[in-house]
Formats: sequence, C-alpha cells, structure tokens
Amino acid sequence: MPRILTITLGAIALLIAVFGIRALMNSGDSITTVQAETIPTLDKPMSAGQTLRDGMQVVVRRSVAEVRPLYLSLSGRTEAARTVTVKAETTGTISSAPAVEGSVVEKGALLCGLDIQGKGARVREAEVETAQKLQALNAAIDLVAKGWASQGRVDAAKAEFEQAQASLDVARSDLTKTQMRAPFRGVFEKRLADVGEFLGQGGSCGVVVELDPVLVITEAAEREAVQIKTDAPAKLKLSDGGEAKGRVRYISKMADAATRMFRVEVEIANPKNSIPVGRVSDIRIKTGEGDAHKVDPQLLTLDEQGRIGVRYLDVGGVVSFAPADIVDETTEGTWIAGLPRETLIVAEGQEGVKPGLRATPVVREAPAAPAGGTR
Repeated sequence: MPRILTITLGAIALLIAVFGIRALMNSGDSITTVQAETIPTLDKPMSAGQTLRDGMQVVVRRSVAEVRPLYLSLSGRTEAARTVTVKAETTGTISSAPAVEGSVVEKGALLCGLDIQGKGARVREAEVETAQKLQALNAAIDLVAKGWASQGRVDAAKAEFEQAQASLDVARSDLTKTQMRAPFRGVFEKRLADVGEFLGQGGSCGVVVELDPVLVITEAAEREAVQIKTDAPAKLKLSDGGEAKGRVRYISKMADAATRMFRVEVEIANPKNSIPVGRVSDIRIKTGEGDAHKVDPQLLTLDEQGRIGVRYLDVGGVVSFAPADIVDETTEGTWIAGLPRETLIVAEGQEGVKPGLRATPVVREAPAAPAGGTR
C-alpha cells in the first residue's frame, strides 16, 4: 500500500508540472528586448560603431583647393660628392706629411712628400745640359747665317737640344711624382701613411672627400621617378632639424635589379662643410604645381588598409575616405592632393564615422590664416 501511494503522488506531481509549463507557453507574455549602455557581465561601454546611423550630424569644414607647388617626399642619406684615395706614382720614403686629418685642404695642397733621392739633382743636371744644347743650337744658326756652316749642322744641333729638353721633362715629372697633392678642394678625411714609411708605386697616402657640394642619395619607385626632373628644386631636412636647399642633378635611367627602385641624387651647397656624410634626411622634390587642400594634421587618419588620409562628404552626403597625397607641409598646416576641388572635410570625430555612412553636415568655417604665414 505505501508503494502504491508513492507512485500515485509522483504521477500527480508530474501532471501538475506539465500543465504548468503549457500554461506559461500559451499565455500572451513576451520577453522584452533591452539595449543597455554597458554589457552587464563586463561592464564595458558599447563601441561607437554600434551607435552609427544614417542621417547623423557630422561636423565638417568647407575646403576649396588652391594652386600650390607640389612636392614629392622621399627619405635619403647624405654622401660625399667625391671620395678619392691619393696614391703614390713612384717609390720612396715619406719625408713630409703636412696635412692634418679632418682639415680642409685646397686643390694642389701637399699631402705626402717622398724623399727625392737624387731626383732633384737629376733635374738640375738636365737643366744644365738643356741650356748647353740650346747655346750650341744658337751658335750653329749664327754660323749658317754667316755662311760658315751648312744647314746640316743646325739640324744636328736642334735634334740634340730637343733630346735634352725631353730628358729635362722626364726628370721634372719624376720629381713631381714624389709630391702627392690634393686633387680638389675638400677635407683630408684619413691619413693612410706617415713620415718614415716606405711607399711603393700605388701605395696610399690618404683619403680626400669633397663635401661642397654634398649629395643626398635616395631611391624612387617608378611612379615617383617619372615625376622627377633634372634640376628640379629640392628641400632637405636633416634628422637634427637642419634645413637646406638644392637641386636634382641625376636620375638613374635603370632600376635596381633587386629593388626595382631608381637612384636619385640631389646636390646641396655646403660651403662650410656643416652637413656631414651619412646623415639621414627627408627630401622634398618639387614636381610642379596643382590643386591642394590645407588640412590640420590632426585630421589625418588611417583606413582599414593602413593608408593615411582624410574623411570627407561625397555626393549625397556619403562619408568617403581619400588617401592623402601630402604635397607640402608648412607652419599653417599640411597640404594634400587627391580630393575634389570643393569638398566638405570631416572636421571632428574622424574615427567616429565610417565610409559609406550617409551624414547630415554641420558646417564649421575654417579659421583665418595667420598674417604673414609661410606659403
């Protein structure tokens, strides 16, 4: 009897549970959807992207392009215009070395002098012999004029004189070779041999570098190289903040086989040798003139592909992204090309609006340019 009672009570409880669930399902109640400002479990604000909607107000600035000089920005490194290792043309022991490392040397300045080892005496001997042969030639000419000698005597005397003159030229050349001199005005960068050392023919005395002008070497991709012209003006900004102006002196006609880049050389005047070799620098090469917009650098942003640019309102108020082709930078702002001539640039919340969104513009006029600003 107790067992039957237990089974009966269990069955009743089961029936009550089933009917209760059905009653809840058939009722008109519904679950209310709530949009929270935070995620309850993490208590973090919802992302700005979740609140974007068509028609939202966006602060923009009306911009009209101006005709500006267009510059191509590249990065390079300074190099000496010429670097020469001065070498001996003859053999001998160094007897003088007046040039000091790091000093400016004029063209023809003595860098290393070899012991002449009798070469000076050979020059004096050749000079005496040449003078004697010249005297004999003049005497022969005088005798022929008086009829006391034939023309053959003059021809023989002339041949002897020319031979003596040639010997003198050789002696002087040998003496000159003992003096190693600067081939151009520059800096005596490094001494490779000093007093007392023996130099064989081809031995190195020292290194001379030409730093005025100095070169800035850079590389340009094909689409950039076609914009660059020889003699185009260029501006240089060094890593230490120094600035200088120059011109393009060389553009390679062949791309590097490995990098497919074209070598470009910019020549910069450096009369005080203040620009050292090996300094990293930014180069801006003028490529012409064209339309450009002035924008606040803070308005530049990145798109999903990592390109730097600005967001603006296109036809119909649709937010669009334009990659920024930076053509100049001044104290007033950054000048960029690639936008329509007249456009509405998103002036606030660049990161809060996305391309493709249709927005309602709220125009904010650009502040007046400061008087005397740099163009």
